[in-house]
Amino acid sequence: MPIRNFLTNRTARRKCHLNGILPSQRMPHKPKLQQQFSDHIRFSNSQLPHKVNLRFQMTPVEDQSSIGSCVANAFAGAYEYLLKKSSGHEIDVSRLFIYYNARVKDEESDENINDSGCSVSSAIEALEESGTCLESVWPYCKKRVNKCLIDEAYEAAANNRITDALQVKINLYEMKSCLAQGYPFVFGLELYNSFDKAAKKGIVPIPKSGETSRESHGSHAMLAVGYSDHSQAFIVRNSWGEEWGDGGYCYIPYDYLTNSDFFFDPWIVRKLETDDMGHEHWDDDDSIDYQEEEDDDDDDDEEEEEEEEDDDEGGEIEEEEEDEELENKIDDSNKKQYLLPASKKYQAHCVFNNPLLIYNFEVIAERILLCKFVVKMSSL
Repeated sequence: MPIRNFLTNRTARRKCHLNGILPSQRMPHKPKLQQQFSDHIRFSNSQLPHKVNLRFQMTPVEDQSSIGSCVANAFAGAYEYLLKKSSGHEIDVSRLFIYYNARVKDEESDENINDSGCSVSSAIEALEESGTCLESVWPYCKKRVNKCLIDEAYEAAANNRITDALQVKINLYEMKSCLAQGYPFVFGLELYNSFDKAAKKGIVPIPKSGETSRESHGSHAMLAVGYSDHSQAFIVRNSWGEEWGDGGYCYIPYDYLTNSDFFFDPWIVRKLETDDMGHEHWDDDDSIDYQEEEDDDDDDDEEEEEEEEDDDEGGEIEEEEEDEELENKIDDSNKKQYLLPASKKYQAHCVFNNPLLIYNFEVIAERILLCKFVVKMSSL
């Protein structure tokens, strides 16, 4: 049975999937996917705003659940942001579509595909070659995570590819410039037990030397969507649901994300070849300190001491065999959120050019009219 890694908090009964990102062993093959963001920087360090926040232009945060799809979740969030900027509509794309094709790239075959994570470079190639379809065409469900994609999904995704990709250097100025120009970037990060502290308010501590020397740690992909000089932190979108952290987001210190011992594979993808996505995400008000705890320092010190005394009360990175009951955790009530309402499906058709959506729209409309007719007849 496959072995999986989780960041586990037994007290809160919370279990978050880790090690869904594989370190990229190579650059993407095509030259347009090998560009350097440093060649596209438009602002000097002194011209950068003190705060950038793309969070409110993002689509809702989703939960990867027990699937190792953090890379696909991060790229789906980035791509949905690009679609929203270009079309004005919130469109839910298929994370499993991206995840499956990325693994095919990693394995160089569509045989024996397993839920073992994927690399950033392979996800970029998959988005450029195959694009992505709507979530309603290939919904997020554990039972289909390793299944071959249907032809209709590829047809729906054919016109929805990225144009190019740019690698971002592990450099504070370049990372801030990327966000200031309106591009969120996907990245990988080594996580330790202390990362679990961000589950309540989103405040991520820098790992201590004691925990970084342990063997128990895990890697995870996320999406940087802003920064705050006042907080000395990046604003980051996670894929563990909206109940985690600050509405699904967290605040990671500059010193954590600019440390190459922890941080790796930062990339952006583009749908349009432009170096500037506007300045509406620039924020003159940088008075909020995202790293500041609301509780008293004494209380925090006491909590830290208690956590050090008893690891069970904090997060632990654990390995375990695949649990069938856990793998089927996504129930019917959760699946409903992945199906777009008819009105949004019709709007999405304008962007995705997907004939399946018109069919869905017409069927739903016919059923509504039939229900109205039955109600009217029963009242006579």
